[in-house]
Amino acid sequence: MRFSSFAATAALAGSAIAVDHLVVVGNGSLTFEPANLTAAEGDTVTFKFWPKSHSVAQAAFAKPCEPMENGFWSGFIPSEKGAAATTFMIEIKNASQPLWYYCSRGNHCQEGMVGVINPPASGQKTLAAFAKAAANATNSTSPTSATAVGGMLMNGTSMDGSGTNGTNSPGAASMLSASKGAIFTVAVGMVASLLL
Repeated sequence: MRFSSFAATAALAGSAIAVDHLVVVGNGSLTFEPANLTAAEGDTVTFKFWPKSHSVAQAAFAKPCEPMENGFWSGFIPSEKGAAATTFMIEIKNASQPLWYYCSRGNHCQEGMVGVINPPASGQKTLAAFAKAAANATNSTSPTSATAVGGMLMNGTSMDGSGTNGTNSPGAASMLSASKGAIFTVAVGMVASLLL
């Protein structure tokens, strides 16, 4: 009985721990690395920017170089040569929906600077098909907002709270980390109490 309670508590603790996935933006090439990743609901994806200037804008599959209405947008991130201090973090709220994105700087999208989070498991909506459609796009469009939307911008150790989305508030990153830490602490405490 004690073992099955322990196993159930351990499984609960494992499911409560979110993962942060790193995507490197433009480190020496017009790419997102990795360009294709799978993330669970509650996980975060942190885009780490490299020189010279790039962006991350959410798009619909059918319109690869156009911003999606109410999608996430990092704004243009200028990074100094050799210093990748600026990041943009989003939280995955629905892991069953693919999140297609692109860089809207110049013709970066048409040159293949596109990516996807949680791509469909099968069918014709693939990253290769998205990149091919992007290559055929007549232009690349940036969202109209001058500030980040749908995520948190962090520059070194300070956060830019100038975005229009509530998740951009200065305390949002620390609150997100604190809530994940609290869940982990409670789960570990439950496991420890079962072992005693």
